[in-house]
Amino acid sequence: MNPFHYEGFAIEEQFYGREAELAKIQKLVDGSNNLLLYSKRRMGKSSLIKELMHRNKDNFYTIYCDIFDIASKEEFASILLKALAKVHRGDLKTIVSNLKKYFKRITFGITVDPNTAEISYMPRLEGLSFDEMIEEFFEGLFLLSKEKRVIFAIDEFQQISLLESKIDALLRKYMQESYPISYIFAGSKRHSITSLFTYSAPLYEMATHMELGGLDSMSVYAYASKYLAINEATVNYLIQLCDYETKLMQHILHILYNAHKDSTITPMMIDVALSEILGDKNSSYTLLYDTFALTQKKAFKVITSDIENIFSLDTLKTYNIQKASLASALKQLYLKEIIDKEEDRWFVPDRTLELWGKRILNR
Repeated sequence: MNPFHYEGFAIEEQFYGREAELAKIQKLVDGSNNLLLYSKRRMGKSSLIKELMHRNKDNFYTIYCDIFDIASKEEFASILLKALAKVHRGDLKTIVSNLKKYFKRITFGITVDPNTAEISYMPRLEGLSFDEMIEEFFEGLFLLSKEKRVIFAIDEFQQISLLESKIDALLRKYMQESYPISYIFAGSKRHSITSLFTYSAPLYEMATHMELGGLDSMSVYAYASKYLAINEATVNYLIQLCDYETKLMQHILHILYNAHKDSTITPMMIDVALSEILGDKNSSYTLLYDTFALTQKKAFKVITSDIENIFSLDTLKTYNIQKASLASALKQLYLKEIIDKEEDRWFVPDRTLELWGKRILNR
């Protein structure tokens, strides 16, 4: 089995390099304290949360929700309810009995996959308001926490800022209740998610902040060198090329393991592996790029070039675009979540897409 996992969650033996972060988070959950965890996408936040939950599965109830695709407050509530229902295990009779115990106003449709025997839960929410759904969820959560401590994680939490409802204020009301529950809020858009916890925001001082940086080079080297003939300098080349993006590093190492596990790994091999990845993604990235307006295409090319002063006269002349048009196009790409901004620097948060722009559009 290839030891370099890049799709889905990396846990147990394929999880590495985050022991310091895990130790810090462990102290928080041991004290039933809360965490706000943020970083760029594809840095390993979700795997970190899943590994934390795996290590604590005997002493805690662990509940994980990903709300990246929510489009309404009702959908948000439904995801929470389904996640809470999944905590209950056993035969169907036991599960149904537990659901009746923990949920007073909500019933669930239960289906069993005939191939995998996996149980799915679909809450029936007709006639209930959003506030009633959330109240039902927290009543069940509080009841659960009386049996065993709880780790409750919401991934891509910044998505609630796109909804009109004051979900954060409602969550604060319940989080202030004294129960042995650790709430973990994770997100990949730093400004969006931290704005929910700033001064005067409802969730202000409701969680300890942690920004997840890249894996340190020695951790990557220690893991990679167990399975590949690779030296520290080549690992550093890989890290810099990927700009510390964990998923892309793992993808490249995955390819190298399949093709060169009996050879000494070189930077050239890494470049070839990256070219393979960019080739596989070329069609989908081209389709995405073709959806951009002309000024947005120019803005994207500017951002994925090596130009430092993107609003300089030389840059505007080279790309034949006005300063106001470039600024407007950048804002539009930002709203589409194609690019992001940190202080005064615009960047592409998806390193693979950024490298595609550098190597295909700006060659």
